[in-house]
Formats: sequence, C-alpha cells, structure tokens
Amino acid sequence: MTTIPSRTTITPADILDGAPMQQKHGNVRDLKLVYPATGLDAKTLCMGLVEIDPGHASPEHKHNCEEVYYVLSGEGVLEIDGEEHPLMAGGASLQRPNLPHRVVNTGEETLRLIVVGGIMFVPLWPEWPTPSPYEVFDGDTKNAV
Repeated sequence: MTTIPSRTTITPADILDGAPMQQKHGNVRDLKLVYPATGLDAKTLCMGLVEIDPGHASPEHKHNCEEVYYVLSGEGVLEIDGEEHPLMAGGASLQRPNLPHRVVNTGEETLRLIVVGGIMFVPLWPEWPTPSPYEVFDGDTKNAV
C-alpha cells in the first residue's frame, strides 16, 4: 500500500530563512525549501537556496553527507579542504562528506545556489530538526553551533 504524503509542494510564502549558513548581518541568506520545517516530509534529503552578496562568503563548515550545489546566478569560488574551484551560473559541484568547505562570491552580483544534501548528517530521526547538522568553523551565523 502506498502512503500519500500530506504535502507535496510549497509556495514562496512557505520558504523559511535561518538555515545553518544564514548570517546575522544578512549578507548570506540560507533559505529552507524542502525541509521538514516547511511541511514537506522528505526522509533522506533536504534542499535550500543560499544567496551570498558580492564580496562575502558562507562560513567554513562540514557535515556527514554529500552535498550538491547548482549555481542559478553569479560567480564565485568553492573552497574545499584548502583548494579553490570556480563556480558559475549553470554549473554544479559535489561536496564529499566531512571535508571543510565554504563558498566565496567573487562576482558583481548576488551568488545564488540551490543546495541539496542528505539530512542524515547526524542521527536525525526521529529528532529532526536538530539544532544544527553542521559543524561551523567561522562566520557570524544566526544558528552557529
């Protein structure tokens, strides 16, 4: 027997800010799209939108799952474990588990990334949402761990 989820889609009004990369000063926004907090019952992944203003960067962090970025607009550099990799609109990246990484906006416009990652960063179920599945190393984050 197939169970039908209680909710399948969200609207722009359902999007929440304040995911782990969100910074207090507002130059990095981490928006929750496919998250239990938005009413979608995904069991193995989550999806967000990260926006980084020109000249700013997400905090360096790591987590215990793979993570994918798809670049909607802008350009920047993905720093992974001390190496730099270019990011540009239409491109994508894969971050492997437990490697410290961050994104730096090197362009003139807001860098916008769709972020998809497994939510099994830590033993989340049945306790999701946990305070933070990330280990954040730097930055002025709203939800610093």
